[in-house]
Amino acid sequence: MKQLNNELYHPFPHDNVWEIQNKFNEKLQEDDILTADLDSYWANIAGSLSYILKGKTKRIPVNQINDLKLTFFEAFPQYSFLEREFSKYTTLHQEYKTYEKVRKLMLEYVFDKA
Repeated sequence: MKQLNNELYHPFPHDNVWEIQNKFNEKLQEDDILTADLDSYWANIAGSLSYILKGKTKRIPVNQINDLKLTFFEAFPQYSFLEREFSKYTTLHQEYKTYEKVRKLMLEYVFDKA
């Protein structure tokens, strides 16, 4: 997991997100801010991983663990129409896959330790 932690810290894929927002502007609501929603979702994953790496797995708040159980598209269903589109945006897709890999590994680890 330490290696994966290093893979989480890349520049945010703003260009891909802006492309998506421009292309799908008509499907997004005024208060849908994909950048902010991805950032908060990924911050939860990175923050949860920091608990594990510090040996403080039992201190991860329950609501944080519950959020880890959800994919981005489950946590933010307003973007569900984008699920098939992500793969067309290389940088964003790679970041998404990395965070998903970390999220799934952490869930296995957390529930294995329980």
